[in-house]
Amino acid sequence: MGANVPIVVTAGIVIVLSILACYALFTHSVNSKREKRRLLINSLKTRARKIEETMSCFPPNYLGSSLSLIIQQALVVTFEELSNLQPEDGNHKAMLKQSNERFLALSKQKGSNQLKSLSNARQITGTRKNLKLLLKFFQQLGQKGALNSNKAAEARNIIKNKMALLAADEHDIQARGALANGKHQLAAHYFTQANTILTKYNSDHVFNENIRNHQEWINSASDMAKAEQDRIKAEKEALEAETKKWDDGDWKKKNFYD
Repeated sequence: MGANVPIVVTAGIVIVLSILACYALFTHSVNSKREKRRLLINSLKTRARKIEETMSCFPPNYLGSSLSLIIQQALVVTFEELSNLQPEDGNHKAMLKQSNERFLALSKQKGSNQLKSLSNARQITGTRKNLKLLLKFFQQLGQKGALNSNKAAEARNIIKNKMALLAADEHDIQARGALANGKHQLAAHYFTQANTILTKYNSDHVFNENIRNHQEWINSASDMAKAEQDRIKAEKEALEAETKKWDDGDWKKKNFYD
């Protein structure tokens, strides 16, 4: 029986070690889940805060009802997740209620992919920055499946159209500055650059009217440039004719009288 003592002790040690290993594994698993939950909550809170902050930075009525509706839908999904993860936090429920109300109000409006031009260079820079943030949000939401993939794709498409229009707006600002300084040919050049951008991103025909307007502006600026060139040419020809007349006649008369 004495020979069996080491075996019993060894078996006991193995059992204790197994229990400790299982406990350590269980503790690690619990801590890992708790950490993942904490990170998820922080990520959702950050997402909601950044979307709200970004929306407040856009010019009034710039986003349009269609994109605003999808943004509110993303906020509803976000606050629903937070409410499920932290049901004791009344703030999540309040924000969920507010987002739902905004979503319902927007859904009653006629959908619009409003594309609003901007005429201030500084405003364009800030708006482009915020559109890029929104684009990143919707790319992440689509990849994570947190938002319907079709809705996420629609939002990205609207944002890309708005960014294309901003690029055209920048050329329009330069064109109008050129017109103000009487540089009509340069204005036609900038309007043409703007139209090239709009044509490139007009696969869904959202820029048809903008393209028509730009073509009219190009024609008008080109006509003014031609009229200016014709005026300069006529003045030059008149000056040359007067000079030739003086050389051929009046100069000889002057020499004769001298």
